[in-house]
Amino acid sequence: MSYRSERFQNGFLSLDSIKDGDNPEKREIVSDHGEGARQIFTAAEWAAVPESEPCPATRAEKLAEARRRLVEAGLERLLPVLDQVVANGKNRRESICNLAIIRRVKRGSAERFYDRGVRDLLTFFSPNEIKGETHVGKSVCL
Repeated sequence: MSYRSERFQNGFLSLDSIKDGDNPEKREIVSDHGEGARQIFTAAEWAAVPESEPCPATRAEKLAEARRRLVEAGLERLLPVLDQVVANGKNRRESICNLAIIRRVKRGSAERFYDRGVRDLLTFFSPNEIKGETHVGKSVCL
């Protein structure tokens, strides 16, 4: 074995010594008790906040703002879809089943309603300005 490989191997601990608790990286004297992780988390949280906002908004406040914007734009029909997305996240099947129960329709109809609603929500909150697609003109049900 070469000198470089030996030096590299000597830098590792055996699994037995780690299992027995002899890990120099975990010793009390070199620990900051999670202070570094808290500083990183706080810095990352505040880096995403624009200067005009004094503190980050809570999830409930952001959801209330989204609901208000939908109502003002005349898109109340998208509120059930928004509620399902918030409640179930990426679990599409659960959202569709809940919509079928709430609206008392077949699963296929609820699936189309959900898919169109998600597409309209994405267009409303994140318009694709390159292709010229915006929520204007899509708020009217035909």
